[in-house]
Amino acid sequence: MIPRDKNSIFKCPKCTEKIQVPAVAQHKTAPAHHRKPYGFSFGEELNALICIRNDGLEKKIVSTVKQMGLNAEVVTNTQSALKKFEYHIYHLVIIDDAFDQDKGISGVIDRVNTMDMSLRRRICLVWVTNKFNTNDHMASLHLSVNAILHQDDITHIEPFLSRALLEHKHLYTVYNDSLKSAGKA
Repeated sequence: MIPRDKNSIFKCPKCTEKIQVPAVAQHKTAPAHHRKPYGFSFGEELNALICIRNDGLEKKIVSTVKQMGLNAEVVTNTQSALKKFEYHIYHLVIIDDAFDQDKGISGVIDRVNTMDMSLRRRICLVWVTNKFNTNDHMASLHLSVNAILHQDDITHIEPFLSRALLEHKHLYTVYNDSLKSAGKA
């Protein structure tokens, strides 16, 4: 609701402090093969861990993730996923309902959610399911995932992932800036 092309000032409804929001600089869009992946600036390469059991779905997601400029690694079971978490930092983790029928997806989700918070905040966890609607925010909150994508919406995976990653980045940029301004980071 705040205009992106001009500076804005508004009052906080709770404390009535004035908040200044600077305009976002407009710049030319580079061709797709020259672009940084979706405006991320973590200062490192972005990695994705793909925990998908369905071969067709896995190929579609891996292809999309690579087109977005992320390094994609595919695992076939919970044990190999947990081992990857020990040695790598992933910015995106995508898991589906059919992943590792022996242990279920809870092993990976539990591991992500028991990580040190400084690491967990860097991970955008996406669950591909047929149990919930795409962008069901209440289910996402309840299940401790960042975003939910219904399997029927897989044709829209690129815009969905780009939006989920950008929202995740923006949320924690604001969070980290708030910690810094409070002297806690």
